[in-house]
Amino acid sequence: MTRSGKTIGGRVELIGLSRDYGDVQAVRNVDVTVAPGEFLTILGASGSGKTTTLMMIAGFVTPSEGEIRINGESILGRPPDKRNLGVVFQSYALFPHMNVADNVGFPLRMRNLPKAEIKAQTEEALGIVHLEGYGTRRIDELSGGQQQRVALARALVFRPPVLLMDEPLGALDRKLREQMQLEIKRIQRSLGLTVVYVTHDQEEALILSDRIAIMHEGRMHQIGSPDAVYERPATAYVADFLGESNFLDGVLSESTGGTSTVRLAGGKTIGAQACNLPVGSPVQAMVRPESIHLTTAETAGPVNSLAAVIEESEYLGQSIRYLAAVGELRLTLREPRRDGQRRYAPGDAVTLSWPHRATVVFPRGGG
Repeated sequence: MTRSGKTIGGRVELIGLSRDYGDVQAVRNVDVTVAPGEFLTILGASGSGKTTTLMMIAGFVTPSEGEIRINGESILGRPPDKRNLGVVFQSYALFPHMNVADNVGFPLRMRNLPKAEIKAQTEEALGIVHLEGYGTRRIDELSGGQQQRVALARALVFRPPVLLMDEPLGALDRKLREQMQLEIKRIQRSLGLTVVYVTHDQEEALILSDRIAIMHEGRMHQIGSPDAVYERPATAYVADFLGESNFLDGVLSESTGGTSTVRLAGGKTIGAQACNLPVGSPVQAMVRPESIHLTTAETAGPVNSLAAVIEESEYLGQSIRYLAAVGELRLTLREPRRDGQRRYAPGDAVTLSWPHRATVVFPRGGG
């Protein structure tokens, strides 16, 4: 936060970062650089190591190995209050005996700033989170969403180079969570903040992030833009964890000209994105449900086309979910609901089609 409007975001570098708890490797050799003004989300299931990674940056957990740098300077060995980083937790950690203004101004008082400057910066921070006039309110008089905004204002008030957020919206209901996602992104962009954000919520990560780092068993499996990790997952784990996927076992029968060919059980073949595996390798072909389209006729072009029979049909409001049988194979697909569209019923014969480029190939049994 600056009155001049200039970016204050810092550059974050994690180099060979690891954390062991006895024989358990909670975080394994993490290397990632967050650019100034970037919003990076660390996404993973419970126990993946994402919060441990964030707590090492914040200074609450000491790395077993590795380096942490902010703007090129090592912060290892510094206590949390000397790292000058903003932190927002899921619990908010607000002081119930202080009013809103005193909560927000607390980091400034710890820095011994003059009272007039504390008052001005507190009012500015409350304005950024749209809580003007709330300074005298007690914390227990606020809604969950308002408390979250107070915690955010307190983390921003001393103008940190980096903002760390650990599941900050986990305690809010869905509607409030969606509103706060928009607010956090608005604030981050308007201030040019560098944000490292931790969540297990896939949709939240896709909405907020410039890049997503997907973590599993202490390792970063893939780091990339939301569309890259969703449409071009680097591992079968990423494909399975992020969104819904169909996995089809087969054998790589050809890989030329930017396209792979996979022979499925029963002899059927499908086209896929190019891969670097040897021909003859056992593989899994992955396709997203929303990439598959239903027709009643064969299709032409660089698309896969398989005859199928509908087994299940589920109305989901905005979409219709089908389970279709292709011999012994089962594929899930999801079509957006449109006025006047035909809804297929169990037993209907259909053709499933999707572009070759929508299929990604992984080694069978690989992570």
